[in-house]
Amino acid sequence: MAVIEYNETQKAAIVSLLIEMINADSVVDPSECAVFNTICVEHRIGEDTYNIGRSLNSMVAINIMKNMSDVQKLATAQLLIRVIDADANDDDNEIRLFNIICRATGVDVLIEARGGEE
Repeated sequence: MAVIEYNETQKAAIVSLLIEMINADSVVDPSECAVFNTICVEHRIGEDTYNIGRSLNSMVAINIMKNMSDVQKLATAQLLIRVIDADANDDDNEIRLFNIICRATGVDVLIEARGGEE
């Protein structure tokens, strides 16, 4: 799997959104944390970027994602899906949050344009 490149601001936004997704069901599952840590390693997210992402308002993070390229948006949506799938419990709050993020950033339109293959 090819790793999509992001700048540090985009990486901070991803951290913020992933943390929101981990917390969406009010249960921080160790498998979600393991996936999160793997994603941080894959994308070379350092401590400074992680700390910025932790403190980033989720609405700001969504706005940053909205301004990503289409490829980056789709890849970020896939990262969110990895966290959702990590604990094998697709909670309604996680799905709701995912749908909100997709609508707010245009990912839903991109997925629809590709025939739902994402």
